Amino acid sequence: MSKEFNVGKKIKDLRIQKNMNAKELAHMSKISVGMLSQLENGSTQGSVETLRKIAKVLDTTLAQLFTDEETVNTPFVNEESKYIVKKANRKKISFPDPLYNCELLVPNLQGAIEFVLVRLGPNRLSDDILPHSKGGEECNYVLDGEIVVTLENQEFTLQKGDSIRFKPETPHKIENRSLKKASYISAITPVSF
Repeated sequence: MSKEFNVGKKIKDLRIQKNMNAKELAHMSKISVGMLSQLENGSTQGSVETLRKIAKVLDTTLAQLFTDEETVNTPFVNEESKYIVKKANRKKISFPDPLYNCELLVPNLQGAIEFVLVRLGPNRLSDDILPHSKGGEECNYVLDGEIVVTLENQEFTLQKGDSIRFKPETPHKIENRSLKKASYISAITPVSF
């Protein structure tokens, strides 16, 4: 995204729209009130996992926390842009975690499937094991490197060319425990970002 976007302000606005106070949101998200306060006032960015917990409680997607209506509903420039995403025109979803970044492989966030290119930096580890959305499926195909997918308490190591399918509501995490970068393509229904 080209302009600075304040995710903390977006969280606070959504919280107020839902008639929640900070203590309620923090409790339901299983984070401290202090952490939520720091997020909302912009003094910290929070991890992807923390933001995913907050998004779930606010009944929104992680990507929606990082986009405004203008970005999500950008009009199509031409007929081709309704269907095709050229490599140079991919929309990047910016997260505070420098070891985790995503590019949309679909024209916008309005469809029924989430299709993204995910890049994980070396040693990108996560303490949290979280479900995403109810129903549907998640499929991941490793393009480069090696990832470890933990489904509840079972671990699977995937290398370049390997793929996995599971229900996104299954508590899970995806890590890069190696010293090299890893990337994978993820397709999820319904959209969880």
